[in-house]
Amino acid sequence: MEEPGLTKANARSSRPQVGDIEGATLQIIREQIIALRLDLSGLAVVAGAGEGQQAFVASAAVMAGAQKVVALAKPTGGTEAAKATAGFARSASVADRIQIVDHVASWEWQAADIVVNCAQIAPISRSIIELLSPRAVIALMAEPWELAVGAVDITACIGAGIKIAAPNYNHPQLVVHHELAQLCCTLIEEAGAPLGDSLIAVICDTPMAPFIKLALSSRGATVNVFPHPSLLTRSDWDVVVAAMRPSARPPMNINALAHIFETAGEALLVQFSGEVDRSAANYFGLRIWPPKRPGRGQLGLPLHALGPHLPVCKLVAGLKAAESAYRGVRFEDGDIGYMVDAEIWHK
Repeated sequence: MEEPGLTKANARSSRPQVGDIEGATLQIIREQIIALRLDLSGLAVVAGAGEGQQAFVASAAVMAGAQKVVALAKPTGGTEAAKATAGFARSASVADRIQIVDHVASWEWQAADIVVNCAQIAPISRSIIELLSPRAVIALMAEPWELAVGAVDITACIGAGIKIAAPNYNHPQLVVHHELAQLCCTLIEEAGAPLGDSLIAVICDTPMAPFIKLALSSRGATVNVFPHPSLLTRSDWDVVVAAMRPSARPPMNINALAHIFETAGEALLVQFSGEVDRSAANYFGLRIWPPKRPGRGQLGLPLHALGPHLPVCKLVAGLKAAESAYRGVRFEDGDIGYMVDAEIWHK
């Protein structure tokens, strides 16, 4: 791949110094672009401008060859987000191909080849979709089960012929499931709960269930998985982990928490993913971690808590799935991505 001009040799030559987080992130982006053969040559991308892990989305697209990236900063906190995104772009030497804006003009939506689903743009509503060219692809930066209901208007996409592409975490070059499971372990440890010899119930309705169970078991815990909180059995649980998908009607409601109180009232309730009715948890006197409610659709611990590899891996995989969809690739089982419809979104 000639564009964006990355090779294994020149990727190795620019390895960052130890402790250089920004340099380490740039290096991982380069390596993932090479590993997944991401090539956005000549494409126009609309993405978000943010802080932390969201600061490198626009730069990664340009590093993969995008001709131009429009990065949207939200009005609230937009100044700091713009500074972070621009700063990372300067470090990556791609600032000249990124336009940071507080409003995406109609013609910029119309010119977009790939639209990145992100906090700054979401929800990708009918009003946005109707402006897009039929060739455009919406890039999910996660598998559909991770995303909030209504993040993308699927009905409008189908009507307009707009493709929605998602990364496939089961691709052999991705270790996202395993890293997310390690993130769950770290969240429990941060709560002060020792994993060794602990009895842990994992309430999980996502594909993460076997990976979380394996990660916890490998650290000495005894683990049982329940697909719904109402199925939790009575035992001397040390920890109950909520690892649920986002939902318009979250199952961890007052009835579910009443059942948890009856079956595991002394256990520590750890909110890894999904919504938990914290008012009900407080009413029943349940101990819950993290002490601060995660933002809607966010994990109990940020993706970058274990370093930049996990967020970068998810980002580049999402862009690669979108690129493949844009170029007309017919996805098969085991490919880097897949096309998303209403049925897949709710699985």
